[in-house]
Amino acid sequence: MSTSRRDFLRNSGLAVMAGGAVLSTEQWLAGADLENDFKKKFQSGSVPTPAAPSASGSEDSASVIKDKRLEVPTLVTIFLRGGADALNAIVPYADDHYYKVRPRIAIPVRAKRGEPVIKLSKGIGMSDIFGLNPGMSAFAKLMEEGKATAFMNIGSPNGSRSHFSAQDNMERGTTGDARVSSGWLNRYLMATRKQTDAPLRGLCAMNLLPRSLRGEYPVLAGQNRTENMELFEDLYAPSNLINQTARDSANMEKGTRLDDLPTGEMKRRQLTSDWARDVISDSGTNAVVRIKALEAAMAQPSTGNYPNGGLGNQLRTIAKVIKANVGLEVAQADYGGWDHHADLGESDGKHARMLKHVSDSIAAFLEDLGTRSEKVMVMVMSEFGRTVHENGSNGADHGRGGMMLVAGGPIKAGKFYGTYKGVADMVGDYQPVYTDFRAVYAEAVFKMFGYDPFNPQALVKMFPEYKPKPTDYLDYLNVMKAVKA
Repeated sequence: MSTSRRDFLRNSGLAVMAGGAVLSTEQWLAGADLENDFKKKFQSGSVPTPAAPSASGSEDSASVIKDKRLEVPTLVTIFLRGGADALNAIVPYADDHYYKVRPRIAIPVRAKRGEPVIKLSKGIGMSDIFGLNPGMSAFAKLMEEGKATAFMNIGSPNGSRSHFSAQDNMERGTTGDARVSSGWLNRYLMATRKQTDAPLRGLCAMNLLPRSLRGEYPVLAGQNRTENMELFEDLYAPSNLINQTARDSANMEKGTRLDDLPTGEMKRRQLTSDWARDVISDSGTNAVVRIKALEAAMAQPSTGNYPNGGLGNQLRTIAKVIKANVGLEVAQADYGGWDHHADLGESDGKHARMLKHVSDSIAAFLEDLGTRSEKVMVMVMSEFGRTVHENGSNGADHGRGGMMLVAGGPIKAGKFYGTYKGVADMVGDYQPVYTDFRAVYAEAVFKMFGYDPFNPQALVKMFPEYKPKPTDYLDYLNVMKAVKA
């Protein structure tokens, strides 16, 4: 193990929960090369059973950030809802077949109107095959600077082309296992929770909490405000949860919110009023703390040149929370409207304009964060790609293999990632899925947070039905380094 890696592990303060999968500093230092161990799990196609956790893996040492001056890594996911077209974003301009199957909507090398495909420098791997949609000039600049990259032919082995099912599976981190009800980001938060958690480990900047952040671990959603916080705090004060009329039964029976129902349901389930009072009080108090932390974070200045629109506004909010150093680890933003069955367009079409908004928003977000972006990664995904052939409405229909984009400090940039065998490589009329989307997730939580998502001893299983393949391992991230606040 190199000195730099050893120093990183010593300074990171990574530790394990009792029975959990977050490695202690000692366990990291004892390993010959944990990155290779992680890679071997993909190569073997199975998840080996690890040795029992060391004595250092007690809850007393379960602080991911022992030094409060350290900034936590942050993973920000962006979901492009509707099935974003990959071939008109990551453009295979060197493939003649691309122009044969998309005579009206392909992004041209020389545009008759609008702008041609953006060609990247020769130093970027596969740039002789792929370019970027002209709307993605800001993302192209990030790629040239070594701060961003893209994956091709990535998706779910499930094969569903239903928006609802495909989005739901991707956000739960499954291929359709109905027993997994929580989101993959929430499972990460739950698996690494501790009594001294920061108030805002998870956040979404939308009013509706996305599936990826739903689960047992409490996560805030929407634009919460504290104008009436005194009333809210009073509502959840334990002393005020007694003798409040909360309901009227069909027989006009009065009762408090903590009284049992006439049927004795609470007694049957062994739920006491004291237990209920504690749950309500704790939940309310925790919500108050989180909302106050969010409102304090929103006072942070914004320096990024964000475009107008929903995604730009969401990323501005997330950037403020990150800069406030309140412990934000995972966040999600959404951008809908990618179901382009018609009028997808070429260089000057709707799809290009939407890609520009995504590209400009990400660039503004990283600019806003400044040096703080060294420990932040943006991950962009969509539920599936589109058909290879254009349809009769100048659009493309639901496909399979799609794309993912990543940007930020820990990226191993300099090339496009994924297996690509040409536009003519089709399953039906779809680009195939060569890389399971969960491989990108797994590498992110391992290399950003030191969390082993494949540890069978973990109380919370990150990807219970996923068996990694050798081709899934992308090695697109550097192990996160500590950054002083």
